Amino acid sequence: MQADTSTKANFFTRRRTWILMLGIVLFMPPLSFLFQFTQDSSFCGSWCPRMFFSWRHGQGALEFAAGMLRSYMGVILVLGAVISTFFLGRFWCSHLCPVGGISELGSRLIPKALKVRLDAVPASPVRYGYLTAFLLLPALGLGSLCCSYCNFATVPRLMGAAFSQADMAYFFRSAGIINLGLLVGLGFLARGGRAYCNLLCPVGALDAISNRLGEKFGRRFRVVKDRCSGCGLCKEVCPVWAIDIGKEAGIDQLSCIPCGSCMKACPKNAIVYGPEKQSANEQVGTAASYAFSGSAGKETAV
Repeated sequence: MQADTSTKANFFTRRRTWILMLGIVLFMPPLSFLFQFTQDSSFCGSWCPRMFFSWRHGQGALEFAAGMLRSYMGVILVLGAVISTFFLGRFWCSHLCPVGGISELGSRLIPKALKVRLDAVPASPVRYGYLTAFLLLPALGLGSLCCSYCNFATVPRLMGAAFSQADMAYFFRSAGIINLGLLVGLGFLARGGRAYCNLLCPVGALDAISNRLGEKFGRRFRVVKDRCSGCGLCKEVCPVWAIDIGKEAGIDQLSCIPCGSCMKACPKNAIVYGPEKQSANEQVGTAASYAFSGSAGKETAV
């Protein structure tokens, strides 16, 4: 069982960039491969992952259910992400989400000197404050954030702007300009490229709750405390500022996405992927299989 855990984590960590690119091919223009099966062209339709769980003022139970049926693929997508996260960690957010993937990959193209550090922002209070507003405003009849500040609408339009006049026109409207600014400021120019995901994504907020609730039952990135020197290298590379450094590192499962950056950066093999009840000796063995060679730039088995 332990070898199985190590193999899975090793594969997904080493091939993460390619998996992100696969998610972009499946969901983003010009191919939008998965959308073609439901005759959609983007997340704004039956694949919408945001609107179906928002209850609007005056809406009856049947209307709410009808909204879920209209967004049936979005329902499947969110439920699949939340359930898999409970047992394995936030692999949808880390590896497959094309919106977060484009934000992160775009950030890698920006010179480090131009990037903004946002790790001083208290991610959880901002994230769940926004989620509260996202849910309460329409319920109170004060407006809706479902289609506002939505990267699931903005990023596909950005990718399709070269092929569609309608997508291009979106960015000449006030909503498009604001959303593009959020994508650039909280994505491309943010260190790690994941600030929007960490602060303003309601799907990510729900997924993070599942991650925290399943922490004791599933596999997560964890710190082997007696091997951690508190050097802080893991904190420097974490794209969602989920790591806090005291005498040793600690990983906040309300923010962590299992990207594996911390594991690669750790010189002590103190960060591992596995269940909470895994013994320290087993954890060290798992970490050894991820030893990272800085000089060669490749992971090597030990």
